[in-house]
This record gives sequence, C-alpha cells and structure tokens, in this order.
Amino acid sequence: MAEHTGALKEAVPLPAPKPSTPKRQAAPRVKKTERHNMRMYPEDYRYLAYWSDKFGMDQTEFLINAMYHYVKWQNQDYDLPTAEIQRLNQLIDAIENLSTNQHHLGKSVVNGFDAMLGIIRGDNYLVEDEDGELS
Repeated sequence: MAEHTGALKEAVPLPAPKPSTPKRQAAPRVKKTERHNMRMYPEDYRYLAYWSDKFGMDQTEFLINAMYHYVKWQNQDYDLPTAEIQRLNQLIDAIENLSTNQHHLGKSVVNGFDAMLGIIRGDNYLVEDEDGELS
C-alpha cells in the first residue's frame, strides 16, 4: 500500500454568501375578463353581425350591451316610459288640444254673436252713415 505522505490539504474558507434579497413572489394575475363560448344558428349569427356593425360595435360589446339592456327592461329600470305611459301621455296631449280648440271655437262664436247683435242694434261702425269725408 501506498504510504501516507502527510501532506495536508489546506482548508480554504468559502466566501460568505451575499445577503440575498427576498425573492419577489409574483402577484397573482388578475383576470380582466372571463371567457364564454356560445353557439348560434347561422341566421342568428348573421343577425348579430348585422346589428353590431350597424351600431359600430364589435360582437362581444354588442352582446354585453344587449344583455344589460334586457335585464334592465325585465326589471323595468329604464329611462323610456312604458308603452302604457306613452299612450296615456298621448291621450293627455290630445285632450289638451281638444280643450284649446274648444276654447278658441267658443271665443269665435261669442265674438260672432256680439258682432251680429251690434249690427242689429245699429251701434256697429260698419253701419254708420257716410258723409263722404275720410275721417
């Protein structure tokens, strides 16, 4: 066997580890949107494409707006009056117009009868005797 020569290896101290900054944990990704797939009949898809183009929206935006509009309509939470209120307003306007017309017609009849009675009594400017002078 080989004899030990007595050579010692010198112990070299290892460099001290650098103080490490704590690793930043990645913040959980917040989803801005959720995904929903839907299937449509071709005629429904053409209908969606037509109206979304007509309103200048993409199809997703149009569907979202349509959904909110439908829910508000179901809850009767919208600015436009219902059909019953629109009809009632129309009838109120018609009655106000009839009332105004009746008032004007009444004034015309009274003025006409006053003019006729004035002519009969003779105190109307239209039946004065003319003397030939312009006055």
